[in-house]
Amino acid sequence: MLAGIQLVSCGRIFAEPGREINRPHGREDWLLFYVAKESETFYVDKIVTAQAGSFILYAPGEKQHHVYSGNATAEFYYVHFLCDALPEGINLETSHVYSLPFHKRFVDVFEEMIEETLSKRPNYEVLCISKLLYLFSLIQRDDAETNNSYSRNWKGIAQAVQHMNRYCDQNLQLGDYAAMCHMSKYHFLRVFKAVTGTTPLEYRNAIRIDHAKELLGNGNFSISEISESLGYSSLAYFSATFKKATGLSPKEYCANGAK
Repeated sequence: MLAGIQLVSCGRIFAEPGREINRPHGREDWLLFYVAKESETFYVDKIVTAQAGSFILYAPGEKQHHVYSGNATAEFYYVHFLCDALPEGINLETSHVYSLPFHKRFVDVFEEMIEETLSKRPNYEVLCISKLLYLFSLIQRDDAETNNSYSRNWKGIAQAVQHMNRYCDQNLQLGDYAAMCHMSKYHFLRVFKAVTGTTPLEYRNAIRIDHAKELLGNGNFSISEISESLGYSSLAYFSATFKKATGLSPKEYCANGAK
């Protein structure tokens, strides 16, 4: 236990379209829930569709109702924990969606927590709780820094981001995405990087790599079929891009158990 917090569990969820959680009386523990890929619709005091990068914190006994209604596999992370009250200095609202820019650092922290709970090395619980406190601090800071401008900027690029998630195989150029959002290329690029932390084409490629991992893990398609389905111009380019992103070639990734 650290700062009055006891870790219960943490993990990752791969959600298929139609997944719904409806707990009218919530749970006995606290829940921090993170949308890492695709989106999730939360029924709180109003209906909120939370894009990747969003957090929600539920206190014990609070109604939990959220649905994934997209078309691809979504990815979420969670932490369940016990405490009488949040530590001093943590002023997060519960049953409130924090819509933040997606940053890989959040995913990295969750993955580190999962690894610690699986390995159960000495002091793993204390390390996990310290990482949870780190997440709380990041959420508060990012919310304070971006809340005023984020909603406006997100609305500006939402159509392009939605298109990338649904049609990542289409090789549109920067100007095409900017035109969707009625922006100049320079302004679109600046706003997109401010919201997502990366460039539009890097963002789309990350989506492709995620889909490639999923398809390679399924084992139902050849590497060349996956390359073509994701819009890569050649198998060689796909393999080089995949290795740059993961450290493994597609063939090595499969041989390694597609983890």
